[in-house]
Amino acid sequence: MPGIISLGTRAMFAAQAQLNTTAANISNANTPGYSRQTVELETAGGQFTGAGFFGKGVNITTVSRAHDAFLSREVTLSQALAAHDAARLEQLQRVERVFDLGENGLGARVSAFLNAFVDVASDPNDPSARQVVLSRAQALTSQVRSVAAQLDSIQTGVTEDIKTSVDAANQLVQRIADLNQQIARVKGFGHEPNDLLDQREQLINELNHYIGVTQIPASDGTVGLFIGGGQKLLLGSNALELRALPDTYDSSRVVLGVHEGGVDRRLDDRVLGGGSIAGLLRFQREDLPVAINEVGRLAGVIAARVNAQHAAGTTPPPVAPGPPIFATGAPRALPASTNTGTAAVGVVIQDATLLSAKDLELTFRSGAWQVRELPDGSFTALSAAQLLSDHGLQLSFSGTAQEGDRFLLEPSRLVAASMDVVLNDPMRLAATSATESNGNAKAMLALRDERMVRGMTLADAYAGVTASVGVRVMGAEAASEMSSSIAKDAEVRRNNVEGVNLDEEAARLIQFQQAYQAAAKVLQVAQSVFDTLLQTAAR
Repeated sequence: MPGIISLGTRAMFAAQAQLNTTAANISNANTPGYSRQTVELETAGGQFTGAGFFGKGVNITTVSRAHDAFLSREVTLSQALAAHDAARLEQLQRVERVFDLGENGLGARVSAFLNAFVDVASDPNDPSARQVVLSRAQALTSQVRSVAAQLDSIQTGVTEDIKTSVDAANQLVQRIADLNQQIARVKGFGHEPNDLLDQREQLINELNHYIGVTQIPASDGTVGLFIGGGQKLLLGSNALELRALPDTYDSSRVVLGVHEGGVDRRLDDRVLGGGSIAGLLRFQREDLPVAINEVGRLAGVIAARVNAQHAAGTTPPPVAPGPPIFATGAPRALPASTNTGTAAVGVVIQDATLLSAKDLELTFRSGAWQVRELPDGSFTALSAAQLLSDHGLQLSFSGTAQEGDRFLLEPSRLVAASMDVVLNDPMRLAATSATESNGNAKAMLALRDERMVRGMTLADAYAGVTASVGVRVMGAEAASEMSSSIAKDAEVRRNNVEGVNLDEEAARLIQFQQAYQAAAKVLQVAQSVFDTLLQTAAR
């Protein structure tokens, strides 16, 4: 009798465990990160008798979770890349909205300003026509400053987004470290803590939305997390802190670093695997500076050529050369915060029409200055003549440089932000020339068609800037759509293996219910047999 009761009891316990686990699966079907759990059973073995081996029933070995390490790793990597592309795309779309091609756009303002010289050329003495020129000049500079301010605002937003994302990533890393500690603590029990493992994997997935990490499992059940081509972020329960550090040259921008051993160390954002932080850093390094510099270059060229042509004309009595109409910001050379020498670099624009939309980096190496275009240009020996011909700049040096000292040259970053009209008297417009009275106004008007921006007219140059931004946006859109699709497909494949299917669980629920009822029937039969034996013995 004890045998059949034991068999029934074991069977009932197994069915009860399966019912409980199935119910947990059903209740967590929509819980993010939950993996389907299964009760693992094994036969209890057999007992030898003279008539052979009789089974002793079933044992519950453990409760396992459906998990595929390869699919999980594929999901985290693809999600990190998708987050990177989505973050960059969002910022590029903001830049695209700044470059308006309509009547309120910068290109239209330039054309309206130069077209105003038509009436001045027709009647140089008409004060209202002269006032229109200055009014449109004011509208032009206002639009230039507005575009520059909007781009600067985007930079400010990127800086704040990076800081916020770094804080969120640090919180996730610390929570993963805590879970590592809990998992290691229960590892000795001989069974996997499924819910803790699911929670940790979900947190790692969330972390990958901010920064791509590589996982390396340890024998104690913990996982190590690494970023940036091998930089340790988490080992066991020991987590390092990510930090948004001031840029080497400009404190208004930030770079990613890690705090280790009481020291902040900068990371190369080009080797970060993915995540929104990497996407924002790439946008800050590759995309935004070009947009800002393009506007600055256009502003510098407009101011330089208009002022030069205006100076070639003469004003009404008292006759004098035309004074400057526009003033712009100056280029700057920013020393790296790591410089150890006393060197200083001065930079002036010699020819605005040769300005590039790229910043330059000067580095003192082996006793000489070398220069490269950012973000990824190659270093070449510095030649003042080459810089003048290639970038329209003239450099001057003072102090003593030490090996490795660096400077960031920003020829056009600040040009647009401070562009303004400095001519307030419309009667000081130099509409005439020394040879004819409707001459300089016509020459000013002819600037519309002059190829003054590296072989392009102002209108074509602005259209080219807008098109360039549009091409970047289209490329980013394609990359984002592709990476998002890959991430979704990877998640579907993982969920097909690890996720809960309610139809399957409902079928299992009926199966285990029937098993439970059958086990109960075994005990009922055992009870009936036992009662029969008692009745027989009582006779």
